[in-house]
Amino acid sequence: MDESDVNSIKVNVMKEKRGKFKSGIWYVEIFFISLLLCFVFSIISQLLLINAKLSLALFLVLVLIFVSVFFDVVGVAVAASNIKPFLELRMKKQNRGVEQAIKLVKNADRVSSICTDVVGDICSIVSGASGVAISIILIKELPSISGAFLSTFVSSIIAALTVLGKALGKNFALTCSTKILLFVGKIMSTFGRNKKKIKSTHAKKP
Repeated sequence: MDESDVNSIKVNVMKEKRGKFKSGIWYVEIFFISLLLCFVFSIISQLLLINAKLSLALFLVLVLIFVSVFFDVVGVAVAASNIKPFLELRMKKQNRGVEQAIKLVKNADRVSSICTDVVGDICSIVSGASGVAISIILIKELPSISGAFLSTFVSSIIAALTVLGKALGKNFALTCSTKILLFVGKIMSTFGRNKKKIKSTHAKKP
């Protein structure tokens, strides 16, 4: 084994160690991101549901289910996507949001984890907690019906809607992953442009 082979082995070992180190940091980051988001979502939902009417509670649960399904769709689309179509679109210079979509695909493992495991699951958990508030409201308004039955019924409906939405969303994500990521990329580019405009206006002020 000559010196060049030894150096290449050392480089590979260093890359492997760096990869493991970055992976360890990512697990720590994902823990704190999940903790923070779950805390924030729970606080917001509780504040909104204190003495809330049934219509508001139902609306909040539906919003949480929609957000959960949407992010699950994005997570699956990223995991199932191929970077080739986006590179071709970048060569044509015709589509806004392509660069953002390419970044999503390049970081598919992390994006998928955040969308499906963090945001999606947290929304599901909080929507279940919000279902408890709906059950309490229904128990007060329908005292003749068993509270245990109402709680079970509400939680079952929420779970069924979430599962149905994610099942339909996964099929859509697998067949239309490129279109979905382009759509998300356009949203990201819009926010990026707005930030640049805000920065430029601040810079122009004396």
